[in-house]
Amino acid sequence: MLRFKQNDAAVAIILTLSELVTIPEPNYLFVFTHVLTRDVVSFAKLNTDDQSDYPDRYNEFTIDPATLFAGKQPGEWHYQVFDQEYAENTDPAQTNGLIESGKMILDRSTDFAYTPYDSTASFKTYNG
Repeated sequence: MLRFKQNDAAVAIILTLSELVTIPEPNYLFVFTHVLTRDVVSFAKLNTDDQSDYPDRYNEFTIDPATLFAGKQPGEWHYQVFDQEYAENTDPAQTNGLIESGKMILDRSTDFAYTPYDSTASFKTYNG
């Protein structure tokens, strides 16, 4: 499961994409879909953007959630990663196929803070 904050400027995504690719040196299409609102955020990463020291074992990409998810609702998102030949493509129907899927949690940029109600309690009792 992936976890981002809305105001994170640079986050590393580490996934195992190479094990199911169908073409040599693929580019990757990432598609994130919000569970409730069905908002979609998609972007492509080039094969050369992979920062992994061992790309046959894992793949590592850096993204900017503050830009990609600007104005989007926090909460649970599903993600899918497709392999493709061309980086310009953002349509999953024109890719070679789905190579990974999972869940992502998008947290608020600031943690929720509450103020407790602090008052003295007084009781009246009756004898009788």
